[in-house]
Amino acid sequence: MIMIGRMAKEYGMLPHMVEQQATTFDIMVSDILATYEQYQQQKASGKIDPKIYGFSQEEMLSMMEKSKDV
Repeated sequence: MIMIGRMAKEYGMLPHMVEQQATTFDIMVSDILATYEQYQQQKASGKIDPKIYGFSQEEMLSMMEKSKDV
């Protein structure tokens, strides 16, 4: 519901209009954008949590391989 509210505010629509007209792709893109904006704000303020953003490419590849086995 938070994402629908955020999209309604962003596009000047009522929440029920977003709920009726938005696709899951719209909601996914909006969520990714909000997450990226939050990351940029944390980066600018120097408050990035290394546990979340501090993975090397090798660590991320390893996590992807482990998830395929599940």
